[in-house]
Amino acid sequence: MNDRAPLSDPAAARLPTVLGLFDAIGIVVGSIIGSGIFLKASVVARELDRFGPIVLIWSVIGLVTLCGSLALAELSAMLPQAGGPYVYLREAFGKLPAFLWGWTEFWIVRTGSLGALTCATIIYFRKIVPMPDAAQGPAAIGLILVLTALNGRSTRWGATLQNITVIIKVGFLGLLISLPWMLGKASSTNLGPIWPDAPGVDFARSLGIAAIAVLWPYDGWINIAPLAEEIRNPQRNIPLALAIGVILIVAVYVAANAAYHFVLPMDAVKESKAVASDVFLVLLGPIGVVLASVGVMCSTFGATQSNMLTGPRIYFAMARDGLLPDQLARVHSKYSTPANSVIVQGVWASVLVVVAHLWRSDPEDAFNALTDFVIFGGSLFYALAVASVFVLRYRRPDLPRPYRTWGYPWTPALYLLAFAAALLSMLLDKFLESMAGSVLILAGVAYFYWRRPK
Repeated sequence: MNDRAPLSDPAAARLPTVLGLFDAIGIVVGSIIGSGIFLKASVVARELDRFGPIVLIWSVIGLVTLCGSLALAELSAMLPQAGGPYVYLREAFGKLPAFLWGWTEFWIVRTGSLGALTCATIIYFRKIVPMPDAAQGPAAIGLILVLTALNGRSTRWGATLQNITVIIKVGFLGLLISLPWMLGKASSTNLGPIWPDAPGVDFARSLGIAAIAVLWPYDGWINIAPLAEEIRNPQRNIPLALAIGVILIVAVYVAANAAYHFVLPMDAVKESKAVASDVFLVLLGPIGVVLASVGVMCSTFGATQSNMLTGPRIYFAMARDGLLPDQLARVHSKYSTPANSVIVQGVWASVLVVVAHLWRSDPEDAFNALTDFVIFGGSLFYALAVASVFVLRYRRPDLPRPYRTWGYPWTPALYLLAFAAALLSMLLDKFLESMAGSVLILAGVAYFYWRRPK
């Protein structure tokens, strides 16, 4: 049996090309900026307790993300097909690793991200419209179902909604970064000691835990790849979108964290459950809390929409290869969307929200449980996708490469080295989540050998 599918199949159902460069940049920025920059700052502050290491960890993980995106740009431009990393892993390592990535995306990464982001949206929504903890899970599920209906109806509508939320969230972060200085409420005395006096083993472990927390805010950089089939001139637009988008994100994240700490004392950041709202309370009073809540809601809502766009293209590509039920490879006759894949994704994401709220009754704890679950599953296969650059350079030197990874081989190697360190930290400090994710991934091996075409 030939374990590799052909690079393209003219007889296969294909998705229409409806997205341009601005849409592609919007997908990169919108997928990355979501809840993490607002809900993980306190976790990082509690672990590191010094402004210098905090800025360092946000900068280093941003650099690592950029290295990964440079490799992804080469792969996306070379193989601009629906499914993204599923296609790259299939060509580099065969169908089993490719299938396991898509399997993990469905059961853990994509649907878990949808669940976490909708939970984050409702956490901030309740600051405007109070609601009991028990109502937050149903509200998050309702949001998932609304977006499922929208994306099943129109890819263009989904992309337009995504672009609107990107403009709002970038504008809101611009206010967060600039207002402390404009209003004269940024104080360097809040920074306290910049570096720890004598960092040791405990500090190194705290640095690892903080890195895991920061991986969530940067998660989503890979989301543009599964949409490559629907992007015009992908050989040019995908590398441009990734470079522009990720560099913008790193700058915004570092500046936003600086704003938090210039406005609030370290202890206040460490104890905050909604740091953006606390900053705006200092800057503008009670009206600032409302403004911050709306801004963060738009951010998390937009990231939810980005994930809603991305996931179905993965399941669509796998079904097109015969690895998932044929119904998931159908393009809707009227709407030209992978509607069945959209619906299945929305249903399972809703189930994960129910499970998270039953497991952790506190909404913030449910959010953190979902994000830790996502990071373990996602990081493993993101690393394999980046490693595909090395494998395909060796195995398929004949493939056209309109864009070649800048800094190769050092940039993808740096990403893989950082991943190995993060994986070790996850196994040490997030053992339960890591084992649960591993069991689900291994279950995919049994399904693959039962389902695969003979």
